[in-house]
Amino acid sequence: MPIHFHNPIILWGLISLIIPVIIHLFNFKRFKKIYFSNLKFLKDVTAENKNRSKIKNWLLLLSRLLALACLIIAFAQPFIPNENMNLANESQRQAIQIYVDNSFSMNAETEKGIAIEIAKAKAIDLISSLPDDAQINIHSNNSKSNTPLVNKKRAISKIQELQPSTESKSFTQIIKECSQTNFNHSIYFFSDFQKYQFNIDQATVDSSQNIILMPLKIQNQNNLYVDSCWHENMAHKINQKEELYVRIQNASNKNYNKIPIKLYINDSLKSVTNFDIKPKENKAIKLHYKSQHSGIHSGRIEINDYPITYDNTLFFSYKIQKNAEIISINQEKENLYISQLFSNKEYFNLKNISKTYFHQANLSQTKLIILNQLTNMQSGFKQNIAKYINRGGQVLILPADKNNISNNELLSELGVGIYQDLDSLTQTVSSIELNAEIYKEVFKQLKDNARLPQIYRHFKLGETNQHLHIPLWKTKMGESLFSQIKLGKGKLFLSSFNFSPQWTNAIKHPLFVPSLINIVLNNHRHSPLYFNLDSKEYAIADGVSSKGEKNMLHIENKLLGIDLIPEQINHFDRGLLLNAHGQIKEAGNYLITQANHPVAGISFNYTRKESNLDFYSTGELNDLIRKNNLNYSLMDVETIDMNNALTEQREGKSYWSIFLILSFFFLITEFIIQKIKL
Repeated sequence: MPIHFHNPIILWGLISLIIPVIIHLFNFKRFKKIYFSNLKFLKDVTAENKNRSKIKNWLLLLSRLLALACLIIAFAQPFIPNENMNLANESQRQAIQIYVDNSFSMNAETEKGIAIEIAKAKAIDLISSLPDDAQINIHSNNSKSNTPLVNKKRAISKIQELQPSTESKSFTQIIKECSQTNFNHSIYFFSDFQKYQFNIDQATVDSSQNIILMPLKIQNQNNLYVDSCWHENMAHKINQKEELYVRIQNASNKNYNKIPIKLYINDSLKSVTNFDIKPKENKAIKLHYKSQHSGIHSGRIEINDYPITYDNTLFFSYKIQKNAEIISINQEKENLYISQLFSNKEYFNLKNISKTYFHQANLSQTKLIILNQLTNMQSGFKQNIAKYINRGGQVLILPADKNNISNNELLSELGVGIYQDLDSLTQTVSSIELNAEIYKEVFKQLKDNARLPQIYRHFKLGETNQHLHIPLWKTKMGESLFSQIKLGKGKLFLSSFNFSPQWTNAIKHPLFVPSLINIVLNNHRHSPLYFNLDSKEYAIADGVSSKGEKNMLHIENKLLGIDLIPEQINHFDRGLLLNAHGQIKEAGNYLITQANHPVAGISFNYTRKESNLDFYSTGELNDLIRKNNLNYSLMDVETIDMNNALTEQREGKSYWSIFLILSFFFLITEFIIQKIKL
C-alpha cells in the first residue's frame, strides 16, 4: 500500500534541500598562494588531491541532503494504513467492541498469572488508551444481545465486575452479537481460544469489521475431572446395596496415581477409594454404599485437582419412596391374591378402583398399574395407559375370561402381540429368565428337579419384536406364558393367564411373590440424577405433580439463598417439566418444594465442555486465518503495548521514528566524512 502522511504540508520543506546544493556549487572560499622554487612534482600531487576532494564534497552533499530530507519526512509523520482501515470513511463514527472470555477454562494459568485476570488487565489498558469520547461495547459469555454503548469509565467498571461464568459462546455467536450496531467495528477478542468454542471455519468476511484476536497462552493444560455418574440399578430400595459408577476423565498428558475420590450422601461420607489413571484415559470407578432410609438422597462426588476446580465435584439426587403405590383397575371386583400380596401398608399402598375413576388418579408416584380382566376400555382410557407406559410407567395386563377384544385393541396400539386362542391343555413352566431384572437378587440358579408353577389354561400370545420382548416364563416348547416388553421408557408385563385358582397354581407358588413384588420395586421411572446448567431443555420432575397456583412448586437451596418458581408444564408424554430459564447459576443439590414441604431433589452441574483444555496455538490461528481468507489481525496480548497497538490499528503502521533515526545517521555520516583527511 502507498505511504500516507498525517502532516503532508510539511513536505513543502523539501524545497529547502536546494540550500546545501547552492552552497556546494558556489564555494567562494579564497585560496592563499604559495610559491615554490621547483614545481616539477607539484602538478601531479595537486591533480590527485583535487579528485579526492571532489568525491569527499559530493559525499558530504549527499549526506546533508539525506539528513535534511529524513528530518522533514519524520515531521510529516509517514504511515502505511491498516488493510482493514477504511480511509474514505475515517470521519465515520466507530464503535469499539471488546469481548473478554470469562468461561471456566480461563481460570487456567499463563506465564504471567491466571488467564482471566491477565485478559481483564489488558482490556482495561486498551480502554484507557482510547480517546475520552470513545463509545465502547463490553461483551462476555453471560452478556445479552444488544448491549448498550458505554463510556470509558463504565466500560472499565464492567470489565472489573466480570467473574467466571457457567456459560460459553461460540466465536460466530459473539461476532453476531458484536454486529448488532450501526457503526464500523473494531472487535478485540481476549480469549484462550479453546477449540470446541472457536468455530472460525463458520465465520464470514465483513469489510466493516476490524477483528483483532488476542490469544492468551495457557501453560498448564493438565486437568482431571469428574465426567458423569450412574447407578447400576436405578430402582432404589431401603437397605439396598447401591453400586454407583463414576467416570473420571484425564484430559492431560501425565499419569495420576493414588488419587482419592469421595462420595457423600446427604453430607455424610459414604465411600472413599483411590484410583490411578493414565494420560488421556477415562475410567469408570465403582463406589459401594447402602441406602438406609427412604426420602430424598442428595449426593456429591469429589476429587482434588488444580487449577481447574469447577469440575472436581459432581452433584446428583434421587428419591426412595417410603411405600410403593400400586393401582389395580378392576372390571368387576378386586383380585384377592393381589390384594393379599400387597397388604403390607409399610411397604405398599394398593388402590383398587374401577376404570370409571381412573381419570381422577394421580399417577406421578404410581409404580405399577394392573389391568385386571378389563373389557370395553374407552379410547381415552387406552391413550392414558399408553402415555403412562411411554413416560416410564409399568403396566401388568391380566386377560378377561372370554372377551379380550378391548385388551387386544390396546395391545395392537402398543405394537405388541395380542391374545389369541384359549389353550385348555395344562402346561408346566419349564424355564425362568433368571437374568431378567426382577429375578437378579432372587435366584442364582434353579435345580433341575425344581417344582415350577403349572398353568391349567392360558391364551396363546402373538409374536412381538424380539428386541423388545423378554419371555420371563416359558413352556418346554418355548411358548411364552409371562413376558416383559420394553415400550418407550416403561415396561408392559403381559400374562397369558389370570391370577385365580381355576387358571393356575402360580398364585400359591413361592415364585409368585418375588415376581410381582420386584416388578414394583424395580420400577425405573425416575428423574435423571442431574441436569447441566447450560442446557436449554426442561428438567423432568417424575414423581412430582403440580396442584394448581396455590401450591406451585419451588426450587430451593437455602445455603445459596435461592428460592424460585420455575415454569411448570404438564407434558402429555414426558410428565411434569420444570424450567428455571437460567436463574440457577451455581452447581449444587436443590430441593423441589410444595407448600414449604420438600417433595423431590434436583441437582445441577456445570457442563464439562470447558474441562478439555485443548486450545489453538498462535501458529494454528494464523493458519486458520489464511485458510479461511479472513481479514483478521493477531496480537500477542501478554507482551504488546496496548497504547501503541491501538494507535497502529486505528492509524496504521507509523514510520516517523525510523526517518528520525535515519536523519541522525546521515548527520553522523557527514561528521565522519569531515574528519577524513585526504
